[in-house]
Amino acid sequence: MNVAKYPEMPGWKGNKSTGRNAAFAVAQDITGRRRQVWEAFAPYGASGGTCDDISGDLQLPVYVLRPRASELEKLGKLFALPEKRPGQMGHNVTVYSVVKPAEAA
Repeated sequence: MNVAKYPEMPGWKGNKSTGRNAAFAVAQDITGRRRQVWEAFAPYGASGGTCDDISGDLQLPVYVLRPRASELEKLGKLFALPEKRPGQMGHNVTVYSVVKPAEAA
């Protein structure tokens, strides 16, 4: 993974060129996609939402959204809440909010 540039640039795992090439391809429109993801979480307010929630809102696959949410969290623009909720597959997933949990109280 390109740890030195993450989260400013999408990362990849391992030594395969496919992951690296995909990260560079995604990086070309990353700012717009991150903005889209952040704006999709905004209506959920302090109670937050999951990537599965915004997947339905944006009509995008969740695998496109989860990495962007993680990057936004690392950049301090999204905040993971302590609560977990069931995702599309029935497993608990992270709930994100655009509001810092301390500010929500």
